[in-house]
Amino acid sequence: MIGCQAQRPEAQRPEDQVLAVYKQMEKAVQSGDAKTFVGLWSRESASDAEKMGSQLHPQPDVHYTSSKVFVQGDQAVLLGQYGKDGFLSMRFVKQDGRWKIKDFAFSDKAYREESVYAMIPPAAGAFERAGAPWQNVAPAFDKADAAKHGFQVRAAYDESFLYIRIESSTPMPAPGSPAEKPPMGWPVMKVDVSGVGEFVLHATANIGDQATFDESGRTNSHRHYVAYWLMLERSDQMIFQAWAGLDPDPLIQAGDHSLDVRVPLQTMGVADARHTKITIGDAQWPKSAIFSLEAQQYR
Repeated sequence: MIGCQAQRPEAQRPEDQVLAVYKQMEKAVQSGDAKTFVGLWSRESASDAEKMGSQLHPQPDVHYTSSKVFVQGDQAVLLGQYGKDGFLSMRFVKQDGRWKIKDFAFSDKAYREESVYAMIPPAAGAFERAGAPWQNVAPAFDKADAAKHGFQVRAAYDESFLYIRIESSTPMPAPGSPAEKPPMGWPVMKVDVSGVGEFVLHATANIGDQATFDESGRTNSHRHYVAYWLMLERSDQMIFQAWAGLDPDPLIQAGDHSLDVRVPLQTMGVADARHTKITIGDAQWPKSAIFSLEAQQYR
C-alpha cells in the first residue's frame, strides 16, 4: 500500500503557496489570532500589521474567497472577496523563502482581473531598454500648435508597455516636490486599441498635504507637494489606478518639463503587440478636438 505524503511548501505551485497564506489570514481573522495575523506580513509592513493586530477580534463568520492569483518572480497579487460586497486586492513579496503580505486595498466593487498587470508591471520593454529615445518619437503637434496649446504629446509602445510623454511649457516637478499649484493643461485621453476597443486614460497632477503634529497631537504645520494620478478605465469601469507623490510608482515619472506614464499592455488585453495598432487622442476621439496620433511601435 502506498501512503499519501503531504506536499512540501517548496514543491507547491507559487500560486498555491500564496493562497495558503491567504487561508492562514482568514483563519487568524476568524479566531482573532493576532500573533499569527501579524506574522503573515512582510518586514516592511510589520508596524502596520501590529496596529491592525491590536484591533483584531474573533470574526468566525468572515470568509475570504479568491478570483485571481498572479505571480511574477518574488512578487504576487491576489484578488479576492469577503462577504457579499467586500472586495480586496493584496500584494505579496517573498522573503526568506516564504510569501508575506506586503499591502492590501479594499473596494465595494470587484477589481478587474487585468489590474494585476499594473500592480506587478512587466519587465522593461525594448523602448526602455534602448534608453527611452523620445527624440525619435513623432510629436502630436508642430512647434506652433504646441506653443498654442502649451503642451506636446508623444506615444510609443513595445512588447510590454504603452508609453506616453506629455511635455509642458511649464515645469513638471518630480513627485513629492513642494508645490502650491499643480501643473496642468493637457486633456483626458482616449486610447483605441485595434481588435480590443477604447479606453479612457487620466493622467493628472494634484496637490497633496503632509501634516506634522506636536506632542499633543495637534497639527503644527502643512507641507504641500505635487502628486500625479494615473487611471485607466473602460466603459466607466476602472481597470487600475496609480499614484506617485511621497511614494514613487513605477508607472509614473515626472521631472523638468515632462510627465511620462507607462500603461502595461496586458491591462488593455493586448497579448501580442506585433499585430496591434494603438491610437491616442483627446476625450472626443475619433472626432478629436485637440489632437490624435498613432503610437509608434518600437522593436
